[in-house]
Amino acid sequence: MATIEQPSPALYSAVLHILGNTDSRSRSMSVTMSDLVEHLTAEQAACLPHAFGQVLPLLSKDPERLQFAAHLAVRFDFYEVAAELAKIALAQGDRELKLAAASLCGNPAVEGSVRQRVAEAVADDPYGRIRLDSSAVPGTEDEILLYSQCWPGVRTESEPLLQTPVAVLDWSFPADAALRLAVQLDKAGASVRRLSPEVEIPHWFGAQTVLVCQAPTRIRVLNSHPGFPERRILVEAMPANSRESDKLLRIVNGALTGPHRLSLAAFGPEVEHAVYAPDVFTAGVYSTRDAAFLSGTTSSSLNRLRTRGILHPRNAGTYLWTFRDVVAVRTWMYLKSRSQRRVSSNVVEALARFAGDSTAVRLGATSGGKVLVDQGDGWDDVESGQRVMGIPITDIDEVFRPFEYGGGTTLDLLQANDNTELHPTILSGTYHLSGHRISAKALASVDTLCRREVIEAAYPELEGKSFEDTVSVGRQLLSAI
Repeated sequence: MATIEQPSPALYSAVLHILGNTDSRSRSMSVTMSDLVEHLTAEQAACLPHAFGQVLPLLSKDPERLQFAAHLAVRFDFYEVAAELAKIALAQGDRELKLAAASLCGNPAVEGSVRQRVAEAVADDPYGRIRLDSSAVPGTEDEILLYSQCWPGVRTESEPLLQTPVAVLDWSFPADAALRLAVQLDKAGASVRRLSPEVEIPHWFGAQTVLVCQAPTRIRVLNSHPGFPERRILVEAMPANSRESDKLLRIVNGALTGPHRLSLAAFGPEVEHAVYAPDVFTAGVYSTRDAAFLSGTTSSSLNRLRTRGILHPRNAGTYLWTFRDVVAVRTWMYLKSRSQRRVSSNVVEALARFAGDSTAVRLGATSGGKVLVDQGDGWDDVESGQRVMGIPITDIDEVFRPFEYGGGTTLDLLQANDNTELHPTILSGTYHLSGHRISAKALASVDTLCRREVIEAAYPELEGKSFEDTVSVGRQLLSAI
């Protein structure tokens, strides 16, 4: 991960502005951190904790904002802030700030001298000692609960404590993407921990812990905790857009067990309900032209699949297709674009029969027509239920991305561009302007004079917002054959 010795003046200014102007009583920590990291580069994000710590003294005369900043640092495990926070806590004799510094010292990346200083500050306060040291012995029920939250790896699966899921992020990832994922995980109710490269592995890896990491960190964690389930070690790339972020949240949720789950309802139906859930995967109402465009083929090719009995669209005077039909044909097109050999249409029939699976984190297919589901621990054949290994599997998430076939390039199925997305349960599954229930085709239809003011007159809520790329997608849909 890239690091910078000194944050830029602009970064200091941005941090001070947000912390100094945030109303801690009405603005959540997730939203505040999201505002901080939204537009940062990887280098700026790597430096954010240092900038955060150096801004804290400027808030020392505003106790309310200072405590909000301290709790925000703890929430996102900005252990770099521990030394500055301890200095302020000692100067003010503030117990809350001392406890916040102690929480940050639970990260093994904090220097020993800082940890010693904080230990002296909390003295015999059991709530401070527990935060600092996994060898501390809790006494009361509240102390036991706190200890369980700080050091989840010490307790066992059988203990009946309902705890917050712990998401450990490998801090060798690019810091901007990792921080944005941290915000999403925090919003979903996870406790976020940052695991820096080459530090000792702490007692964080318990019954409800998931690690998102790169391959070397996986090896380090398994060497220290050989009993930790590998299904909860996710060697994944950092998400590059909201769709990939949504997918990773679902994968993390799928790796958690029992009641220790994320609250994906906070993100709305697009994240709470994966596209493979039965009521989502089988939704959508597409005309033949729209279904052909989205699947990367032509209307005549789609009709041939219908007349051969491979697909069975609903006949309502005109044929209406589902999102499942689109995915089935698009997968076939994708496989043909990747193979020099003939690809059987069996994959279309198999996917068109698949009713969806609400527990699936990934859906896969083979060129021979098998449909596979991964519920977080490997691929299983949908029809036989048997574990599948050693054969080429196409992850349907790859099918959703743009690919070239027949001289053209398909759009990303779920996120055509930054402003244009598709979800099968919204507006019958057509592309729409992100954050608005306005279809791309509707915008393109209004845009007959190619003037922004025409659209803004029809949709006043769009004044000052970017929607030109959504109009472009709408034009493509209207011109589909």
